[in-house]
Formats: sequence, structure tokens, C-alpha cells
Amino acid sequence: MNYSVYIRPLVIQDALVSYQWRNNPRIWRFTGARPDKYITPEIETAWLMEVLQRENERRFAICLQGDNRYIGNIFLTDILDREGQMHIFIGEMEYWGKRRAYEAICLIFDHGFNELMLDTIYVQINSRNAAAIILGQSVGFRKISEYYDTNKEMMLEKMIFTRHMYDLQAHRDNANKEADQL
Repeated sequence: MNYSVYIRPLVIQDALVSYQWRNNPRIWRFTGARPDKYITPEIETAWLMEVLQRENERRFAICLQGDNRYIGNIFLTDILDREGQMHIFIGEMEYWGKRRAYEAICLIFDHGFNELMLDTIYVQINSRNAAAIILGQSVGFRKISEYYDTNKEMMLEKMIFTRHMYDLQAHRDNANKEADQL
């Protein structure tokens, strides 16, 4: 599969772009991690310097092939016992619905299962975020539970993708199906 994006490790200079995304309420409307104040480049830089030091996390920029434009982030966090939690967002809204997130997930699966030797990658999605749920299903995530998170004050769906599913290429089987609409 030829991807229109690639992922690379986040660098401190990325804060000069990503701070703008942190201030866009449309990007964060379905998450429990919304900023509660205006995020300056300095705040974003300090945050990025701190999180890039965490040994149980891998944080990547999503960039366009061709012009290398930085359009979003994809992370694996809480890595423990061969399991990690995936987070993704496309910060440049002009790329919403254009398969960029789908492709980035396929790439993070490659990294997580081949480089980090994970057995499971999971997501926790706000049950009202229909686009994220459809994206998760199209890439092959399987819902295992739904619960109310009192800290985030929302219903979450927990979905998993396993090494076995990866080995079967389940995430690529849907490449030409409904993912064309994502």
C-alpha cells in the first residue's frame, strides 16, 4: 500500500505548529484532555520537552509525503507488559476525512508490533465520537467494552487490535473499503 503520509518522532520544534491545534476546540470536542487555558508556544514546548522524556511512550508526527507538512500526531502511551494505548488526531482540519488518520494507524501498528514487540494496542474512544469509532472499526479494532469514565465525564468504548490481527493483516484488508471515506 502506498501511503500519502509517514510518521516520524516528534521534535521540540513541532510545538510551534501543534500549539495552534491545542487551541482549536473542534479538535478536542470529544476528548477528555481538552486544554483549560490558552496554550502558548512556550507552554506547548515545555509540555513536549517533558513528555518526550517518558520511557513508556512513543510520540510521532504525522507528515505528508511530498512536502513533509506536519498535519497531526499519533502516540503510543502507557506502554507496559507488551500493551500500549494509541492516541491520534489530525490537527490540520483540511485533511479530515481523507484517509490520513487511517494510514497513520497502519504505520503505528507496524512500529508497535515490529519495533516495540507489543501484543496489543488499544484505544479508548468517546462513544459520541462517531467518526473515531468508524475509523477504529475500519482499521480493524474490535470493541471489548464500554464504560463511564468519571474523570473525563463521558462514556468510552475500549477497542483493541492484537498482534494476531496484525499478522493476519486485518488492518489492511479494509484498505479499499469504507476507509476511502475516512
